[in-house]
Amino acid sequence: MEYKYISADNHMDLRWIPKNTWQDRVPARFKERAPRVVETPRGTYWEWEGQLREPSADGQSNAAIRREHFASQGVETPEGSLPPSDPQILLAHYDLAGLYAGVLYGPTRKWYVEDPELRVACYRAYNDWMLELNSAAPERILGLPNLPAPFPELCAAELYRLAKAGAKGVELSPFDAAEPLYAEVWEPVWAAAEDADIPVCFHIGDKAGTPYPPNNRGSLLAHFARVPLAAAPGITEIIFSGALERHPGLRVCFAECRIGWLPFLVSWMDRQVREREPDPTAPLRLLPSEYFARQVRVTFEDDMIGARLLPEPWAYLRDSAMWGADYPHTQGVWPNPDPVMAEMFAGVDPAFQREIVFDRAARFFKLEVPVSA
Repeated sequence: MEYKYISADNHMDLRWIPKNTWQDRVPARFKERAPRVVETPRGTYWEWEGQLREPSADGQSNAAIRREHFASQGVETPEGSLPPSDPQILLAHYDLAGLYAGVLYGPTRKWYVEDPELRVACYRAYNDWMLELNSAAPERILGLPNLPAPFPELCAAELYRLAKAGAKGVELSPFDAAEPLYAEVWEPVWAAAEDADIPVCFHIGDKAGTPYPPNNRGSLLAHFARVPLAAAPGITEIIFSGALERHPGLRVCFAECRIGWLPFLVSWMDRQVREREPDPTAPLRLLPSEYFARQVRVTFEDDMIGARLLPEPWAYLRDSAMWGADYPHTQGVWPNPDPVMAEMFAGVDPAFQREIVFDRAARFFKLEVPVSA
């Protein structure tokens, strides 16, 4: 098998998570209110805290949801299967696209839980399940456990627990974070990530429980058009707070933000340093663009503007960009990324292309890659 890519952005959507994930793992006192799958006249749904939430593919809705995500792209899947959460099918889907490995981001925007104790229990149960999934192929399946962002005081200890159990990275939702990323409460998390030598990964989205806008008067399209820019606050806060200055070994990734717009943001950050008074509480010895190149990674899937800028040193992308397939989302480039790659990287040095689509992610997540890949 010829492996040409590592996808730094894939997804474990809530609909694909097995129905017993939380019921089998939360303490007994939470089971009645913890996430479970129920059948309704409208189809199969997740339910917790007594409310119907999001559709699930683990039930009578399975065929329709598999058809939407896989058959529509010419890929047949076994009846009743949950492809992203079935290691055998997941690896077959990686092989189909020439992916050696893939990073899986979780459904944090769907996870609003009112009871704080239950919410913490749900994070831990999900993380334990994700570690089990990764264990099927630790160098190829990189499911990211989620740090309990609403509870920063718990995050460092959970990061250490996950790192000890073999996690190659963790996800932190900045939209659910109790404080902005520049706040001092996150300092133990950055220190723990540097000490444990695993990256902290962020993904575009919204605060948990936020519904998509209605498809009315352009509101839904406007939402999706601007959502990549949701990464801007996190990128600027983590750089200007001095977190990367104080922790030069800290590695962070902002996933699915695309890259065509980022040269302006990075250059504008540098301009703030040149034109404004320095912040004595967060001294920076380097320019923001230098921290960005050294410690920040960003992912894209199909971004012609960004791809054309990638080789240019003045565009601030050549050291930070990583490619992702966005599997299994239909807006991504799975199951056949080759035509998109040929167009985006036309005329680019093949060694530089390999750096963006394979080698950089392998180093960032410290993967052991066989020579054959």
